[in-house]
Amino acid sequence: MCIPLPNEELGLTSFYQKILSGYVQMSAPLRLCFTLPCLFLAQSCSTASLQRDVAKNRSEIASETAQAATARRPELRLTWNQALARQETADPTLRAARERLAEVKRQRKNQWREWLPRPTLYVNFQNTFKNLGNFSSDDLNGAFIAPLTIPNPATQTARAYQLALTEIQSEAAYELSRRQQVISLYSFFSEWDRFSVENPGGFPPEELADAIRSRFQDRENSISDTERLFAQRNQFSRILNLPGTDVTPITKSLPRIDYASKYRKFTPGKNYGLLATQLYACDIQGALLRKKGLDLSRWPAPNFSTYTPSIYDSSRQDRQFLGDADKISLFGSWSKSFDLTGDQANEIRNAEENVRFIRENISVRIDSEGREWDRLSARYAALLAQRSLAQARLDKLTNGTPRISTIQEDILDARKLLSDLQNIERSKENLDLQLWLWDDSAW
Repeated sequence: MCIPLPNEELGLTSFYQKILSGYVQMSAPLRLCFTLPCLFLAQSCSTASLQRDVAKNRSEIASETAQAATARRPELRLTWNQALARQETADPTLRAARERLAEVKRQRKNQWREWLPRPTLYVNFQNTFKNLGNFSSDDLNGAFIAPLTIPNPATQTARAYQLALTEIQSEAAYELSRRQQVISLYSFFSEWDRFSVENPGGFPPEELADAIRSRFQDRENSISDTERLFAQRNQFSRILNLPGTDVTPITKSLPRIDYASKYRKFTPGKNYGLLATQLYACDIQGALLRKKGLDLSRWPAPNFSTYTPSIYDSSRQDRQFLGDADKISLFGSWSKSFDLTGDQANEIRNAEENVRFIRENISVRIDSEGREWDRLSARYAALLAQRSLAQARLDKLTNGTPRISTIQEDILDARKLLSDLQNIERSKENLDLQLWLWDDSAW
């Protein structure tokens, strides 16, 4: 239940004057009995308002959900460059990563502000319980102070290193996330292209949706085709942040990623995978900074503080501005506690172990990635050889003089070779995308 608003005919001024007059005439116990229910009613009103807001939001979301389930979505055709530009600005994953990086940059840029004073305004009210209805300016006192701040130099230096390292890590993490999202978009385009190639009618990608619908009653596998179509468009809509839109990629605009003539020139750690080495270096440096911070904490730096009188204080007799400048004072202290429990020594020992563990873990990962590089290179070379052999056999079948006695077998062999070539190209593309991720010169 909420307190009703005054009637317009009574008027706001006379309404609240009557309430205040009655409140002043009450005894102290009655005032308390009147005040507490009012506070409870005010709290109830705010809770009821929150519940109304939640109900309103739920109704709006339910309406949007029903509309999204039944609406006919407009179609948007995008080339690769258009989709790439859209992803750069609208992809939720990249936007979140950019915001984290921007926040780290702001913190590092504004670190000097920690030396600025922190002005504070104080307002004090004091009155007896029996005179709660008699307010006057003498019952209010105010003061404005701006104490000087002298941060610990050692702490500020450590924080500067931490922010700088965090910025480097965030930049590398953002770059890795950007590459992964672009490769995901490329995979969606490529999958859509393969889907359209598998369409026996030979429909171009722009007409694929209509083709699927027309085949719905003719083929048993049309349901699975339609599900793949919906899944692909859902992925496009999510990665491009285009809810309520059916995105149709124009696959003929997709650039070709091919490392057949370049992969042998890569040397991991020199012209390949440099972003990974940057991330590893940040991990090691972060562990070293944590260890160094624990070492410094054993010998704390002196603490300095200042006392400054209030700039303005209404309770001062003279009421002068800035008070007495002679009362500004600086004082410092230094203290050293001795740990007899061994906890601090254990923390330092754990930090040293953590540094060694990270170095050893990175060495293991580097060795594993080296083995993976050897496997990838060998796999890539084998796929190229298989593709060359299958293409040569296909050319021989299609360009040679056909024989009537073996024409049926030749057709079957040609179909199998075409299928093999498609599978080889798909496997090769997966390897190309792995190479593209760590090809720093391509980004």
